Amino acid sequence: MRWLKLLVTLLGILIVGCLMLLGYGFYKKSKNSDWQLNQLFSNKPTISSVVPTVSHAPALGPRSAPSAPPAAFGIATLTLPVGCAVTDVNPDGERAYLTIGPPGHCHRIVIIGSQDGRILGTIKVGQ
Repeated sequence: MRWLKLLVTLLGILIVGCLMLLGYGFYKKSKNSDWQLNQLFSNKPTISSVVPTVSHAPALGPRSAPSAPPAAFGIATLTLPVGCAVTDVNPDGERAYLTIGPPGHCHRIVIIGSQDGRILGTIKVGQ
């Protein structure tokens, strides 16, 4: 009977620990959508599979507070087809997501690095 009480106690502690880890993961993911659990145990930077990988994109390392404001990158030119225009802009930390419209051949999302003005990728929306 004593071993059964010990087993129930240990499993209860394990369940509480897992719930705490799950809550921590939800908290970190809500603050940074690129966060992954394996970043706790590794120093290697990871890139989310949602953002397309581009060869000229800067490497994403651990995020730290910048000591000085980023330097201005001047003028970034985005060439759009005739009849297309930027319909929405959603800044998100180091990236800005530009929605191009109207729906049809123009509909796409362009991801721009807000630090250097480079186009990191384009997501075309097809019908």
